[in-house]
Amino acid sequence: RQGKILEFYLISFRFRIKRERQDMYISGLSWLFLIVAASILLCFILAARRFFKLRARGTSVLLRTLPAKNSHSWRHGVMRYNGEYVEYFKLRSISVQADLRFNRLGVELIGTRQLDDDEAAFMSAANQVIRFSFADQEYEIATDLHGIMGLTAWIEAAPSKRLQRPDYRRLRQRATRFTKD
Repeated sequence: RQGKILEFYLISFRFRIKRERQDMYISGLSWLFLIVAASILLCFILAARRFFKLRARGTSVLLRTLPAKNSHSWRHGVMRYNGEYVEYFKLRSISVQADLRFNRLGVELIGTRQLDDDEAAFMSAANQVIRFSFADQEYEIATDLHGIMGLTAWIEAAPSKRLQRPDYRRLRQRATRFTKD
């Protein structure tokens, strides 16, 4: 009888150890699932914040870099004016910062064109495409007439980058004006 009791305790002890190991394994899987779920939730919150916050404060545009292969290279986003810069935020991004920043003095307008048939099929709000260059890269932006007008007015309102010939006599006077005698 004592042998059977001892055997019963040994079996229950082994079963308890196996069960604790399984519980620890399940607990590890639970933690992994919790971390993955929290990461996905964080990405969703950042994307929703970016979408709702920027959508209300900017102009909806479609932008693409040139040369482009076909009409599938357009990227939806929001353009926001910020002083001397215009910032472009991609729609499908969770970054807190702007994806592209264009300085007003570096933007050069090349021209405008109408949408072709392929582009008009998926750009319902856009009427025209404006082409510009910045830092040796060409871009196209498609938006409605108000967006085109706002962008061209913003660029044209920039101060000129003309080089002015310096007046050396006046510079010399300014430099020597506060000398100690």
